[in-house]
Amino acid sequence: MNTKRISIIFIMMITLIAVPMAWSNGQQEAAPAASGEAVESAPDFPTDSIDFLIPFGAGGSADLVGRAIASAAEASLGEAVVPINKPGAGGGIMYTELEKSKNDGYTVGWNSTSVVTATNIGNVPFGYDAFDHLCRIGYTSMPIAVKADSPWNTIEELAAYAKANPGKIKIGNAGTGSGTHLTAVLFENAAGIKVVHVPLGAKRRVPSLLGGEVEAICVPLPEAAPQADAGAIKILAVSTEERHPAYPEIPTLMEKGWDVNMPLFRGISMPKGTDPAVLKTLEEAFEAASQNEEFNKVADMKGFIVDFMGHDEFEAYLAEQNMLAKAALKTAGLIQ
Repeated sequence: MNTKRISIIFIMMITLIAVPMAWSNGQQEAAPAASGEAVESAPDFPTDSIDFLIPFGAGGSADLVGRAIASAAEASLGEAVVPINKPGAGGGIMYTELEKSKNDGYTVGWNSTSVVTATNIGNVPFGYDAFDHLCRIGYTSMPIAVKADSPWNTIEELAAYAKANPGKIKIGNAGTGSGTHLTAVLFENAAGIKVVHVPLGAKRRVPSLLGGEVEAICVPLPEAAPQADAGAIKILAVSTEERHPAYPEIPTLMEKGWDVNMPLFRGISMPKGTDPAVLKTLEEAFEAASQNEEFNKVADMKGFIVDFMGHDEFEAYLAEQNMLAKAALKTAGLIQ
């Protein structure tokens, strides 16, 4: 074989090797650009039931709203969405199980503000970003309330008394590092007062207020509403940016000049790395569920404001909520 022929064969071999490599490299480089394109839903998902983990005990308002949205999502998904209660550790038990679950779309978690508190305070060994956060369904408020026969009829009167009597006002919350604790800390800091924060557990807050164990409580609105409607307690202010539609006469902390905007949100989280097409299918299903008439009846009864956020918006929202939670936890001396 002459030299010229060998050279031609060698060039052909190099070309045959180089072309697939160049095509392969081009595919790898083009992949990130594809991620910015619109994601389509997964046509073959789901084919089995989906576990819906709830970080609360059965029967409470958060549990009932979660069960209602799970039931409503079944219509779009065509498969059962099965509520499973996993209470404990300020949400830590549920988040731990969710974090360890397969990222195949068949396990979802009913998240709340606890996703940025439990992950910061050390209840779990991972951060809030250990998940793909699918969507927010809505939120409720965490108001400051006092007994009906207390001397304070407005939030300004309570703050004025607390300022004149540092450490005399005890405010009950669900537990150290909980959303209600952080809301009370933000109020304390914004109002320039000194109060004592008392972790009571979710079930003891209202009874402890009525029994005189604490002077005030911070509590989710659905838990305060029945006693307020019965005339046993007074809700002085709510922790959201806008007044609650069911109680338009109750002011927000923000409109009184205190920068406290901490809604108790609820949404859906997924194991990290879930297929974007599966995320899209679930996002669409839960968005449709949030508009379901029966679900909205339950939401209204429980003082839950339906305000859907899609995947991208919810991820950005949680980044902000995580920063807010960290700041409040630092103020409370719970983290450095």
